[in-house]
Amino acid sequence: MQISKKHLKILDIIIKIGMDNASRRFSKIIKRAALIELVKTELVDISEITEKMNSDLREMVAAMLRLEGSFSGKILFMIPLDGALVLQDLYIGQPLGTSKEFDEFTEGTVQEIGNILASSIGNSFASDLGSKLLPTPPQVVCDFAGTIFESLIFEEGMNNDKIFLTETKFNLHDTEIDCYFFLLPDIDSLTKSLNKLEKSENLG
Repeated sequence: MQISKKHLKILDIIIKIGMDNASRRFSKIIKRAALIELVKTELVDISEITEKMNSDLREMVAAMLRLEGSFSGKILFMIPLDGALVLQDLYIGQPLGTSKEFDEFTEGTVQEIGNILASSIGNSFASDLGSKLLPTPPQVVCDFAGTIFESLIFEEGMNNDKIFLTETKFNLHDTEIDCYFFLLPDIDSLTKSLNKLEKSENLG
């Protein structure tokens, strides 16, 4: 996997722009300030992150979807169930603490967040890399972190031993919710796009 530190820095900027756009869109929907904050983007070993996911015993709600276009990829957004219930209350406009368990409204909320994140990040890639990326409808599941993550890895067949992990936080007034955000792009196509952007910047 030929991803340099410069590539990671470029990806960090692209994803941050996507997160900022997603924050604005989600804030409009819930009619209050919401910030989806990028903590960091890093390339991590599959074995290490799998161990971390298996040790996280919280129940999670996840949206998994594909990006199709100039290069293929998959996105996994995963949030603890209690955090998803908070977002559900905000999304459907009811008092915080009303939602108690996963149901079709939780699924719809996380599905919409997955759509917003994927389209915002896809647009950010398109703007910066000239890569046309369109998200497919999200598949939403509720399970333990390790089970969800392993299904992602299993589906991919994982020809690489690394994966992009973007640590994110939802900030809503005095509420902070840690989330997981994984990006699995087609590495060869992504590397070519990043190299092209890097060369154009150097020429500029």
